[in-house]
Amino acid sequence: MKRSMATLATVVLATLSTLSPASSANFGQKEVDQNKFIAVASPYGGDKYQLFIYEQISDKQECWRENGTTPTQVDLLLLNFDFTGICGRMSDSNGYSIRQASRDLGWEYDLAIVKRGDELVLEGTHFRDRNASPIEIGRSYGITDGFIKIHLNPEWRLTKRTYADKTLGHVYFTSDDLTASINP
Repeated sequence: MKRSMATLATVVLATLSTLSPASSANFGQKEVDQNKFIAVASPYGGDKYQLFIYEQISDKQECWRENGTTPTQVDLLLLNFDFTGICGRMSDSNGYSIRQASRDLGWEYDLAIVKRGDELVLEGTHFRDRNASPIEIGRSYGITDGFIKIHLNPEWRLTKRTYADKTLGHVYFTSDDLTASINP
């Protein structure tokens, strides 16, 4: 029994070690057309918001339409048709994360939309160190009904994750500046 428990523990530790942050060093990034992507704050449960990223994969049909500037209301056209192969949708940390100064921060930071005054802010917060300053990535410049565009701060852009020579579906909020948008 002790031997099988030791074997099980070894297998579990070996598996967990393959998921360590060190493995994120194998990932790279690929530049994308920024006009084919949009970060959106989606309302739920009163005044709470969830982050979604939408990608225009094919020109067959428009996936969204933007109205206004500050704030920008988003009409999600993809809700009205089968968007398979036309539009992409990323809705959680499996689909997006932060990459700063060529370093994948997905193992350390969670992305969230927070309400600050009369606007929404997209920020990364450290998983374990709640005293760490959040990383501000973008904002809505106001609040309106429905879906709202998150305008990325000037030092931020979207890129796709790569592994070896393959482009993956995962999207990064990317900055080349290590100190970009860190709030004191």
